[in-house]
Amino acid sequence: MTKQEILEATLELACEKGLGNLSMSMIADRVHLKKSSLYSHFRSKEELIQSMYETFREQAKQQRGIGEIDYDRLFEGHSLYEILQISVSNYRTISRSPVMEQFYRLILSERTLNPAAAMILVEETRRMIHATRQLFYALCAKKIIVLEDPDAAAFSFAMGVHAVIDYEGDAERAGVNDAESAMERYLQEFCSVYESQTKTKGKKRL
Repeated sequence: MTKQEILEATLELACEKGLGNLSMSMIADRVHLKKSSLYSHFRSKEELIQSMYETFREQAKQQRGIGEIDYDRLFEGHSLYEILQISVSNYRTISRSPVMEQFYRLILSERTLNPAAAMILVEETRRMIHATRQLFYALCAKKIIVLEDPDAAAFSFAMGVHAVIDYEGDAERAGVNDAESAMERYLQEFCSVYESQTKTKGKKRL
């Protein structure tokens, strides 16, 4: 029994029973291992949940060819809107892979009751903010935009994108089309604000 098989079986079981009802004994029974053998792979249920997150997320990135970002290549010939659109699309691609979508739905349903589930979402949000911060510093270095506080701008943008993606998912599950073009409108508004600031600052420096 490989770790991958254990993780996949645990996700399936958790979707059936819920994380709160899940135990290492139940997981061991599902994968036909002795409990002691399961503990040789994972020291606790929390470690197993964390491993699901790390493993499935990395696999989603690899399957879609998303690796380290080459900012020179990303920026070349693209407007600010296109750069942000590509970045958001990459994030969506990871979160919407079949296994990650199944995992996130489980985590979202458990976030208010299970500290381990809440921690996964905290970590994912931190990763998103960090990636956005790196992007914004690179944009500033290339003078594509000028930001008074890149850290604050990155936090605001990441949280906004995060909220729109959540809204899109909720609207899709509810069977309504309220979220159509929501991300496009958000990106356009964000760009209009910061592009305007860039031009204004340029004029002040002349």
